[in-house]
This record gives sequence, structure tokens and C-alpha cells, in this order.
Amino acid sequence: MTELVKYQDVDLENLQRMASMLAASGYFESSADGKTAIAQMATKILAGRELGYGPFASVQGIHVIKGKPALSANLMAAAVKAHPRYDYKVRKMANDEVVIEFFENGESIGSSSFTLKDANAAGTQNLQKFARNMLFARAMSNGVRWYCPDVFYGNAVYTPEELGATVDGDGNIDAKFTVVTDRK
Repeated sequence: MTELVKYQDVDLENLQRMASMLAASGYFESSADGKTAIAQMATKILAGRELGYGPFASVQGIHVIKGKPALSANLMAAAVKAHPRYDYKVRKMANDEVVIEFFENGESIGSSSFTLKDANAAGTQNLQKFARNMLFARAMSNGVRWYCPDVFYGNAVYTPEELGATVDGDGNIDAKFTVVTDRK
């Protein structure tokens, strides 16, 4: 997908049918209310479409928190690797620091590091159990925003934890987490 998705390009009937099926499957976390669950699935599918993902990956890996898309670091990393212009290499992977170097057309465009000191200042979760995973997630999300935001068509993407979600060691939202919204 190389052009911005326009509202007119969306087949609302098919979107509704797909969202209903995914919500009814019970495989994905959603609101207990049927209409809200369907709307949440449809929103994830639309967000994923704009970011370059299919429906299943969108429903599984995208969360909308406070109106912002939150993706796992793995989805971000896969998108960078799949992009024809960008790539990255992990230069350091330790429990106290992760450094990721980003490339455009084979040329280095910068590095993103996230240290244990940065993580403590940011209130990063799960550092005692999964320090490298959490540091990687933050170094990846920062690097994507700084060096290759066009991978996601200019949408600023975050990991769920950056937006206040409770996450496990892989950065996935804890099933007990209630999605934070802007609604009162």
C-alpha cells in the first residue's frame, strides 16, 4: 500500500461483516457489549489498513489507547524490515541498554538507544523480568518515529506500554487491562 487510504475506499458493509465475525469468534479481547466490540474490531481493522496491515494482524496486534495506535515492537520491527527503503540492525542487546541502528537505502541514518536509566525515568514496566524486551520495544518505537515515520505513512505509533497499558514481557496488553479512552 503506497497511497493514503481514503474514507471513500472503505467498503463499510464488508468491514461490518468482518468486524462482526472477528468479535463473535471470541479469540480477541473486546468490550462485553456486542456493538462496542464490533466497533472496536472495525476501528482496529481501519487503523491497520492505514498502517499497512491486514485484518487479522490489525485485530491481534493493534490497540487504540487514548485515540492513538499502539503496536507491538515486533509489528513495528517487521514493518521496517519489510519496507523497501528501510532496515535496522540491533547493535547492542543487554539488560542495561539496547541500541538499534536504522538504515535508509543501505545508508545509516541514525541510532536509537534506550537504557535502564531511561526506562526507570519513564516508568517502564517489567524491567525486573524482561529488561531486554522492554528496552528493545522502546528503542524500536523511538527509532521508527525519529528515522522512518513514513513506514506508517506519518502516523506516530507507540507501544501499548508507552500509552499507559499494562503489558506482559513481550509488550502485549495484559488481558486484565481496561483500555484507557478519552471518554469520561
